[in-house]
Amino acid sequence: MVAGMRRRAPAPVATAGPAQRGEVAAAQRARLLAAMAEVVAEVGYEESTVQLVLDRSGISRKTFYEQFADREDCFVAAYDAATADVLDTVAAACAGADVSERRIELGLEALLDWCTAHPAAARMCVVEVFAAGSRARQRRAATMERLGELAERALDGAGAAGAGGAQLDRLTARALVGAVHELIYRPLERGDAQALDGLADEILAAHVEPLLATRR
Repeated sequence: MVAGMRRRAPAPVATAGPAQRGEVAAAQRARLLAAMAEVVAEVGYEESTVQLVLDRSGISRKTFYEQFADREDCFVAAYDAATADVLDTVAAACAGADVSERRIELGLEALLDWCTAHPAAARMCVVEVFAAGSRARQRRAATMERLGELAERALDGAGAAGAGGAQLDRLTARALVGAVHELIYRPLERGDAQALDGLADEILAAHVEPLLATRR
């Protein structure tokens, strides 16, 4: 070393902190969940594979298994994420009106708009969930119950009160949720989510208004 020169200390190697690593993991998880919905919508749950999800997402197999135990685990996580978004969307829409009929209308429109905007996730949640195993079907049952609760709250005050009013609200709400599910199932099954656009008026006239009429 030349006299008088000091040896420079090596530059520190930049390493990702916990927060940055968490952000990367969250982004990778989101890509895997989106890929699962897309793959299942295209080929069906029974024909879906981890490899197809990896090919679609561009994520490594090692990273996949750091996030999920298997294909079913990834599907359930994708279903949970999608339905959480649906429930939040519908709840926010229902809160936008004071009159029960208008709350139902806004909630229904929000649900149909969400399905139209997210056709792969909608097919996953409505159609393919039946083929994805007992855990997924349990999640579906919980989601239907939650939608029923939202509809029941939206109906509050729409009809006669009294001892039987709450029970009637509950039955009406569940009947409404079931009717909507049946009407959106076929378009999503055939991959035609755009057919849901404008379906709100038909559902309101054919199902919501007659149901509400029985409560008055």
